[in-house]
Amino acid sequence: MKKRFWPWALAAGLALSLIWGVNQFQRAESLDLAAENQYQRSFADLVTHLDGLETTLAKSGAAGTPTQQVLYLSQSWQQSETAVKDLSLLPSDEYGLNYVDQFLNQIGEYAHLMTQQIAKGDQMNASQEKTLTNMQERLISVNRTVQELNVSLSTENISWLSKNKRSASTNFSNTAPASAIGEEGAATAPDSVSSGLEQLDSSLQKYPPYSYEGQADTHFVSEPLGLPEKTVTETEAKAAATDFLQTLGYTNVDPQSSGISNGTFSVYVFKFSSTTVDVAKKGGVITYFRDERALGLQRFDADNTASRALKTLQNLGWKNLVQTSVNDFGGTIQLDAVVEEQGIRIYPDKIRLIVAKDNGRITGYDATSYWLFHHKRTLLPEITMDQAKSRLRSDVSIQEYRLVVISLPGWPEAFCYEFRVKKGGEEFMIYINAVSGYEEKIQRVIQTPRGEYLE
Repeated sequence: MKKRFWPWALAAGLALSLIWGVNQFQRAESLDLAAENQYQRSFADLVTHLDGLETTLAKSGAAGTPTQQVLYLSQSWQQSETAVKDLSLLPSDEYGLNYVDQFLNQIGEYAHLMTQQIAKGDQMNASQEKTLTNMQERLISVNRTVQELNVSLSTENISWLSKNKRSASTNFSNTAPASAIGEEGAATAPDSVSSGLEQLDSSLQKYPPYSYEGQADTHFVSEPLGLPEKTVTETEAKAAATDFLQTLGYTNVDPQSSGISNGTFSVYVFKFSSTTVDVAKKGGVITYFRDERALGLQRFDADNTASRALKTLQNLGWKNLVQTSVNDFGGTIQLDAVVEEQGIRIYPDKIRLIVAKDNGRITGYDATSYWLFHHKRTLLPEITMDQAKSRLRSDVSIQEYRLVVISLPGWPEAFCYEFRVKKGGEEFMIYINAVSGYEEKIQRVIQTPRGEYLE
């Protein structure tokens, strides 16, 4: 009886395995089809918005009046943002579309910067005109390639996903990628939309980067502006780390060297218990600190915790910092403090703290922004507060005002009058340039259970 049972059991098991395998295969095919349809829709949207971006960018170059330039540059900026969103719905990371994404972001940011400049009354100079023209010419080639891929998708039944992804990757490495956007040389025809975009992305890598000041550009301050000149030894850095930890309330402090980091700041890294302390080689100042200890029961509310942290900052030698924001994250708060000189808040010179609510001690300290941007500034307003107020809408209610220094895209700074105003039940921060009277920036104040946010 048992001998007869096992063949039947084996056959039943094989049948169930076959049914399961077929179901899994069908499910995989269904998922692939859904992904293919989603990618095709996103790619179709990208094609439309990329074509629109090329058109508006071309119109901005042909516009003869500031009004028309602002119109078409602002449209280019919006079209670029939309195209970037379309690209984000495609598997860009998987297929390496980093340069395409960077290129579209650069166009959008540059168009935005030029829109702001022209709106201020300053025309583009020859160098800026050339940069915009180069972007348009490069975009024409990119758009042509994408449009051709779209035609192939529609007429030649080319799928988004390669039938043999490994083979497609191998073939791609043997092609002449530059031909994807009109360079000499015959590239192998892509077997899928994704491989065609890989060729396009690779072809963009041969171009030199654009030179302009912007957040999507690669230009930043070449070195920190605020570090003291003295270069310290590792022994001196250890003494600075020890003093810092003792001021925070740690006992039996003996930080041990954990190496040297050569990022934005060249720092000595020290470890003690659950803490890490970075000490800048130039200047010997503490740039970063973190304590990864487990948190205990909360004993203090957010206000009390913030008050204790500010006292600790004073003990660390920070005498001219003022609290600008506190966000409550339950077991900890995040506190931002900036420099205030002669009543002027210097927002780029910022320190950020994480403070535990169980004992009121600082568990996170980040002074990189301060040491990166702090420098001597000459701040003399050329318009009065009343003149700045006259630049505001008549239907806003002013809640607060002060002189401040703010960061602009690309890290330039502006000396401004800051107005906190109410309009229609909402609050806004409006910044009027204290020299030119230009409205530099508007931020919306968002109230949340954790605290205020600006957007």
